[in-house]
Amino acid sequence: MSLLLLLTSGLTLGSAHAKELVGAYTPASEICPTPEEARAKMTVPEGYEVRCFAHEPMVQNPVAMTWDHRGRLWVVEAYEYPNGSEHPAPFGGEANDDQYHPLPQTKGAIPRDRVIILEDTDNDGVADKRTVFVEGLNLASAILCGDGGIYVGQQPHLIHFRDEDGDDKPEAWRVCLTGFGREDTHELVNSFTWGPDGWLYMTHGVFTNSKVRRPGQPEKEGFKFDAGIGRARPTSREKESAWEFEVFADGTSNPWGCDYDAAGNFFISACVIDHFFHMAPGGIYVRQGGAPENPYSYELIPSIVKHKHFRAAYAGVQIYQGGVYPADTHGHAFIGNIHDNAIHEEVLTPVGATFKCEPRRDFLRANDGWFRPVSTQTGPDGNLWIMDWCDKYPCYQNAKANPEGVDRDRGRIWRIVVSAGSEPPKRGTTKQEPLDLKKLTVEELVKNLEHPNNWMRRTARRMLVERPDEAAQREMETLLGQTTSPALALEALWSLHQTNQLEAAFLDQLTQHAAPAVRAWVARLSGERFHAADLHLATVSDSDVLKSSPAEKEAMAALTVDLQRLAKLEADPEMSVRSAVATAMRQGSAGDLTTNRPLASANKHWRPLVRMHNQMGNLVKTSASQHDRLLALQIWMVIEHGLATDAEETLLGVMALAPETQPLSHILSHKAMRRLCDTRDAKNLDLAIGFCQKIAAHDTLLAQALEGLVKGQEGGIIKPTLDASASLSEWRNHKDDKVKAQAQQLSVLWGDPEAIGQVVQTLLDGKQSVSARRAALQSLRQVKTEAAKAGYATLMKNKPEPALMIEAMRAAVDLGGDAFAQDALGLWKALNPQERIATAESLASRSVWSRALLEAMAAGTVARGDLPMTVARSLTNHSDPKIKARAGEVIGVWKDSSEDVKALIAAKKKAALTGEPNLADGKLMFQATCMVCHEFHGGGQKVGPDLIGSGRSNLDALLANVIDPNQIIGNGYENIIVATKDGRTLAGRMVEDTPSHVKLLGAGGAAQIVSRDQVASLTNTKQSLMPMGFGALPDEMFRDMIWYILAPPEEGPLTKEKKDLLTRGVEAAPATPGKPKTNWRAIDWESVSLWNPDWKVDAPDFERTPVKLADYYGRSNVLMFHPFEDRKKPASFERTLTPSPGKKRLRFAVAADDRGDWKLIVRVNGQIVQEMTVGHDKPRWKEVAVDLSAHVGKKITVKLEAQATDWHFEFAYWHEIKLGN
Repeated sequence: MSLLLLLTSGLTLGSAHAKELVGAYTPASEICPTPEEARAKMTVPEGYEVRCFAHEPMVQNPVAMTWDHRGRLWVVEAYEYPNGSEHPAPFGGEANDDQYHPLPQTKGAIPRDRVIILEDTDNDGVADKRTVFVEGLNLASAILCGDGGIYVGQQPHLIHFRDEDGDDKPEAWRVCLTGFGREDTHELVNSFTWGPDGWLYMTHGVFTNSKVRRPGQPEKEGFKFDAGIGRARPTSREKESAWEFEVFADGTSNPWGCDYDAAGNFFISACVIDHFFHMAPGGIYVRQGGAPENPYSYELIPSIVKHKHFRAAYAGVQIYQGGVYPADTHGHAFIGNIHDNAIHEEVLTPVGATFKCEPRRDFLRANDGWFRPVSTQTGPDGNLWIMDWCDKYPCYQNAKANPEGVDRDRGRIWRIVVSAGSEPPKRGTTKQEPLDLKKLTVEELVKNLEHPNNWMRRTARRMLVERPDEAAQREMETLLGQTTSPALALEALWSLHQTNQLEAAFLDQLTQHAAPAVRAWVARLSGERFHAADLHLATVSDSDVLKSSPAEKEAMAALTVDLQRLAKLEADPEMSVRSAVATAMRQGSAGDLTTNRPLASANKHWRPLVRMHNQMGNLVKTSASQHDRLLALQIWMVIEHGLATDAEETLLGVMALAPETQPLSHILSHKAMRRLCDTRDAKNLDLAIGFCQKIAAHDTLLAQALEGLVKGQEGGIIKPTLDASASLSEWRNHKDDKVKAQAQQLSVLWGDPEAIGQVVQTLLDGKQSVSARRAALQSLRQVKTEAAKAGYATLMKNKPEPALMIEAMRAAVDLGGDAFAQDALGLWKALNPQERIATAESLASRSVWSRALLEAMAAGTVARGDLPMTVARSLTNHSDPKIKARAGEVIGVWKDSSEDVKALIAAKKKAALTGEPNLADGKLMFQATCMVCHEFHGGGQKVGPDLIGSGRSNLDALLANVIDPNQIIGNGYENIIVATKDGRTLAGRMVEDTPSHVKLLGAGGAAQIVSRDQVASLTNTKQSLMPMGFGALPDEMFRDMIWYILAPPEEGPLTKEKKDLLTRGVEAAPATPGKPKTNWRAIDWESVSLWNPDWKVDAPDFERTPVKLADYYGRSNVLMFHPFEDRKKPASFERTLTPSPGKKRLRFAVAADDRGDWKLIVRVNGQIVQEMTVGHDKPRWKEVAVDLSAHVGKKITVKLEAQATDWHFEFAYWHEIKLGN
């Protein structure tokens, strides 16, 4: 089973009898509870209670919310989700300008999405007034108040509706930005948030493709935006100013929700992949699919979590700073989980330049399958507000499969308020009556920057920005100079910056501030000043530049001051400050945080703003010994731009510090050499060799640099113009093995005959290790010289050893001659299934070999069933009409879709449910097919997603994706066909797409890198790399394979309960209100069963238990398990035994988790004979003795149960169960 078994967010309908999915996607089975019934079901920690602010019909289908300066809640109601409206959209279509226009006159039916305002006029905590502000929107997905109106995200536009007179009726509208995509309507632009720097931040999903630009701007000039955080703002505070956009941080999956902490650090929640990320400016992060726009980071930053939740689909995140909840919640992340019907609370801890995130508890469990939290925000009252989509469907897949089943009538807004204390909590939604921050004086607004509720602080800041005032500047400067509170200092600093009242001298003073967060923002705002100066200089006329006009001199003088300020912070002891310095330097050298767009002023006849890459010596020196991936990447991104624009100066500048900045310079040198190769300029390779010569005395550093040069050849061989043979010869005889190996490889790639001869000798020497011979073969594949091809031909004539066979067959694509087909087909009958796959794929890569393969099939040498489906599809859709026709005769006509697919799925479902599967046979079939592309329990390839984490939650979804993989194909997962100029045809998914090369990953994990100058054609088939055809497997074979995927023995036995869950689906049961559940690592059931072989263990896979522990509170060889998730069935030991006079007392010891308890029940023949609560009080181990003297001489069944206590962390620990006296 090749690529896209479960395409992340693409699990779709798979039933012949219904449109609804099951398992983790099971629609809520019960009738939607009333708001009061739903509230009664909810559980929150002691000291809190849930209240309903609004519910249907007051609010329906809420998808985004925000508050205005009066504390009124504005809500986007999304009736058109998921398919959009067929009716004309008044605010859609192409935008040709960014001017305000009167609202269009509409006739007939229009789209139903709209923006409403909810008010609590009597401040009793319940909305009692609803106002429709604007309607006729189509797939609206985001909203934010500001600038005398609201900003709305409605594909393809970012729209501002102006309401300056405040009558709740828009007077005009304008398109600020356009180009937002709608390919995947649950990954639209979303979660508008005003950032601390004054930009409007937003998130965006990976499978929607946007090219964000100004109205009227050509699409090709737009910013690619397909995953991560973007930000936008007007270029000035003047009305109708043009807007600008940039990608703030690239990557993740389908983020829906972003927020920043008290220090201005942004965080997002994501789906499918790890669920929580710290998104630093300019960061390039791991992705669910596709590749980052900038291919030169050469690494992707991971998430900040190591844990997972049960049934996870995340939406909405809030870093709590509301000032109302107890102090132990402040700064914690609160994340909505749609599948788990819960709000999780997680703890953030700084680690170097970034953070780690760890679970604390489930802050809210709805215990209601209709609860779908899509936004969690702190409100004007300081409490958390939860926007509840309220639908039986938990997922986008359900909505796409059955759009008419989406509930259009419901929606709820909840508040979680503090109920502890001597007085009952105030019911109102605001603490001030009436609330209107727009009416406050400047002094009152500045005072609100000290408010304990961050909503009040942020809104006060916005009011100050919208009416800048010199009095406000003086107030904030005084506040900033006197306060000892870092949070207050930041609020004043951010406000001064946003109102354009922040003076350079004031920033200079703050470089000595005691708080690292303040110093970090001094650096960040210096970077923002670089950006502003660039935009200003872009407006200076060429003649003024050539005359060194006062405007240019003034700008350059200001830049010099900003550079001096950064220089003071380069050696700051705090990594977070140096991270901000690196960000600022990136802004001073490139036109964008994440890509290499030129500066706006780059077309002027003047020198670049600053050569940032040569201003960062102290930053690199101070960071040299600290292993921090984020900081290292941010430093690299400054150097990378320098290498791209002035390689020689960069190597003579910051890179000259490499010997004294180890070990940081190891990774910087490796990447620098690779980047020089990717410039595709041979003269830069001269510089690279010169750099290596200068660092030759440092073995590890030299090895890293040479490895970078070797890696840089993957996009096509590029050699220096100067003769490097003397240096390479010296390094090939180096005392350091790593230097020697990399120099040898580089010599081979650059065509050194002696080095190539040595590699050929290694390849053909059977006494060499398999790994050495594989490496030799890979080297020869890249050079493709006549000597390399001759060596390969000899290998094939001599018949490769089994350990080398797969690599040898794949190498034919690059090294094989006309004789390869005869050699390979002569070996066919002796090949195993994996070897046949590799052989067939190589044979299909060239026309002459393809013909030989088809004739071998016609002659019966190759059986039709031996041919991989990817190859069958390739041959039957071949570009050569004669090959296609012959394939049709030999193989049959290939169909990529079928009108009968539902019937086939139904038939295969019946087969899967008939009889008992043979998981051992299923594993063999899985290894021969699926593991060609997927990782699974430590084996396989990384072509498709790791199947352990890719939604093997139910039979229906799995059947649909196996039998009909083309239903939904995510961006980056299509089958790409590349024809090369030397006659090869390659297929796979594109994992790298750079100016210098493309890289395809095909079945079996085979990577094919093709230089751009060798590409004859590149075709996106718009189909999954995983072919149709698995439905043609015999029923028994198909059943065994499917059940191995669903329930492999590595994850425990296939019990009746597990089988029922996977075939019918279950409504999510209320989970333990504590540490989140997971089931993401295989249970070692053999060790569990052998812990005490006389006793049968019955326990669920829960949080990686049951598990045998080496030690727990002084006792060794301990078994740990947990009650079942339904909270009704206990985990247990069971044994049939016959007590004797000498063995009539059962003894054992039990203990509990540090944070919970559980109930022990001992049963004899089903009757309770002993019970007790096992807590974590002293003594930690409780000794238990069960008197069985009444049963001496009788056969009895004894059961030791661990019951849930409706608390949390109910893990049971057991030590030495013995029968004696």
